Amino acid sequence: MRILALPAFKNRRENPYNAALYSAVGDFPGVKVAEFNNRQLLLEGWDIFHIHWPDTPLHRRTAMGVALYSFLFIARVYWARLLGAKIVWTVHNLHSHDSAWPRIEKWFWKAFVPLVHCCIHLSQSGRDMAIATFPGLKSKAHSVHRHGHYRGCYLDQCNRPASRLLLGIPAEAPVIAFVGQIKAYKNVAGLIRAFLDAAHPTAILLIAGRPGDSAIGAELRGVAENHPRIHFHFGLIPDDGMHFFLNACNLTVFPYRDILNSGSAILSLSFDRPTLVPARGAMAELRELAGADWVYTYEGELTGSILAAALKRATAASHMAQCDLSRLSWECIAAGTLATYRAMLGRGMPSPVIKSAPVLSTANHS
Repeated sequence: MRILALPAFKNRRENPYNAALYSAVGDFPGVKVAEFNNRQLLLEGWDIFHIHWPDTPLHRRTAMGVALYSFLFIARVYWARLLGAKIVWTVHNLHSHDSAWPRIEKWFWKAFVPLVHCCIHLSQSGRDMAIATFPGLKSKAHSVHRHGHYRGCYLDQCNRPASRLLLGIPAEAPVIAFVGQIKAYKNVAGLIRAFLDAAHPTAILLIAGRPGDSAIGAELRGVAENHPRIHFHFGLIPDDGMHFFLNACNLTVFPYRDILNSGSAILSLSFDRPTLVPARGAMAELRELAGADWVYTYEGELTGSILAAALKRATAASHMAQCDLSRLSWECIAAGTLATYRAMLGRGMPSPVIKSAPVLSTANHS
């Protein structure tokens, strides 16, 4: 089986999800996974063309750039179909978070969706929302395979006291953290306002990640008003530095205005940090999977009282030491993904609708 993936391994530094998935898929005998490039697509034959984040062409700065790259992307997918490849789309998002050209985006989805043979979803609720958003998907094949954990994907050698010492955080202070890329839809400004409203006398708010642009960073510093217990660490977090921020905190918070799935929440759980997320998208399913002691959800807007209550729970002495993520084993997810491929190719799977099989063992390493 020959699988062309976009992306497969090249985004490992930004998000290990794809590399972890395709490393596990490629461990099966007779399976080849290759990174997408134009030459391979045009000149070689593939059984599966697996696409993640198809909206990437919509992120260009100009309307002409968005239109051109969108057209070229659709042409590539169409060509892959002509050569006999099955088009598989993992639905991470239902629309572009950054596109400034809604008319082109509307055309893009109208052109892309009919080309898809099968959708892979990270949750059942995500499947339902995708079909509601794109009615044309109703006639497609669908599979549900969870987002895998990140254990083993990042260095994890610095404990809480050492991490706090390195970051200049008091050893006994309760610490709330937002870790990851900082974009407008992630509502980090709302988190800062809730922290100020909570008025906790000793709590620290740690915000680490690269802002989408300089205006976002300036806005956050303006909202914080030089508060001495709000710590900013702007910039791309290196793989060997991620553990400092996650091990230093008691609670992570991701107050997204728009959320379907959250790799950031799973990353937090992979470091055994409770996380607070809005009760939207697949977050209720994540709470059911990981447990209510690890995933806290809230309705409406994040407030100081909600944040204070979550921090109190996260710092309770009775909190469990490790989050059980055995159901997010990459081996299981890879096996389910491969079963989906085989179903699309008519290679031994009777039904095009598959869910991940039960996990039989826990494995470290999306």
